[in-house]
Amino acid sequence: MSRVIVLGPGPDTAGGIGVMMGHLARTASDHSSLSFVESGGAPGSSAQRLRAFGRAMVTCWAPVADGTVYHVNLASNGSTWRKLVLTSLLRVRRRPYVLHLHGGGYVDFLKNLNGVMAAIVRSMFRSASSVVVLGEFWRQFVSAELGVAARKLHVIPNAVPGPASVPNAKATPTVLFTGKVTRAKGVIDLLHAWGSLPEHVRTHLVLAGDLHDPDGHITRLLEATPDVTTTGWLNGDQLKKELARASILVLPSHMENLPLSLLDGMAWGLAPVVTDVGSVSDVIEGGDSGWIVPVGAPRELANAMEVLLGDTARREAIAQAARSRWEKQYDIAHYRRRLEDVYRQVRTG
Repeated sequence: MSRVIVLGPGPDTAGGIGVMMGHLARTASDHSSLSFVESGGAPGSSAQRLRAFGRAMVTCWAPVADGTVYHVNLASNGSTWRKLVLTSLLRVRRRPYVLHLHGGGYVDFLKNLNGVMAAIVRSMFRSASSVVVLGEFWRQFVSAELGVAARKLHVIPNAVPGPASVPNAKATPTVLFTGKVTRAKGVIDLLHAWGSLPEHVRTHLVLAGDLHDPDGHITRLLEATPDVTTTGWLNGDQLKKELARASILVLPSHMENLPLSLLDGMAWGLAPVVTDVGSVSDVIEGGDSGWIVPVGAPRELANAMEVLLGDTARREAIAQAARSRWEKQYDIAHYRRRLEDVYRQVRTG
C-alpha cells in the first residue's frame, strides 16, 4: 500500500483545490492511505497560516516510513512560494514528490517572473518525480515552458461526485452560475449578456457564490439587470439544491484550469455554456456536451443562452450528453485510481 502525504489546502477549505481534496478524502481504497497536511494557504489569520506552514515544514523534514510519497498541490503566487520551501526540504531529504498543478493563472504567473525566479520554479518542477496536470493545454505548457520530461507528465482531469440520477426537466429553465462572483469569472460579461436577452426569452439567472467587487462595477450592474438572484456563499447541500433547480450552467471565465463548477453542472445534468479557457475544450468535446463561446464576448454568450432557453430539445440533448461525459470521464469514483497509478510509478522508480 502506498502511504501518501498530501500538502496543500486541507479537504473542504475554500477554493477549488480544497474542494477537490475534500472529494478525494471521501474516496476509499485498499491501495493507498492518504493524510492531508495544510500548508498555510487556507483562509485564516496570519498566525494560523504561519503555524500551518511550520507544521508542513516539519512534515517534510521529520522521519517517515520508507516508500512515502508526497503529493504537493500548487497554484500560482503564494502557493508556489510556499511549495518551493517545502519541496526544497524534500529534495534535501531525498524524498519523492508529485507536483499537482491546479492554478489557472500559471501562464501569466510564470511570464511575469524575473529570470532567476523563473529558473527556481522550473527547477522545482523538473525535480519532481511526477507532475500531474488537468488537461492537454497544461501538459503542453508544463513541457514547453517548465521543461518537464514527457515521461513524468500525467493528465488527470478533476472529478466530482454527482447524484445517482438527474432531476426531471423543468418547465421553466433556470440559468445557474457557481463560483466567485468576480470580473475574472466573466460575471460582467454575463450580466451584459443576460440584460440584452429579449424579455420573452429571459427567465431567471442565479449567481451562486461570494461577491468580490472592489470597484463596485458588478454591484451597479446587478442593480440594473432584471431577473437575477445572488445567493452569496453556499455550502455543499445548498449548492446541490441550486444545481437540482437549474437547467443551464453558465461559466464565462476569462481564466481557468479545469473548473469544478463545470463538472458539477455536467454531473447534475445541466447544459453547459462556457468559455474556451484552460482544459475546458478537453471536457466539452466536439460541442455536443456543451456550448463553448469566446472569452469576453457578451453577444455570443447571449446568443448561446437565448438558443438554449428557447429550444427545449437542444437544451436537453446537450444536458444528457454532458451527464454521459461526466459518468465516463469525470466521476470521482475513477479519480483516486488514476492518482494511485502515479504513486505506484513513483514508488517503483
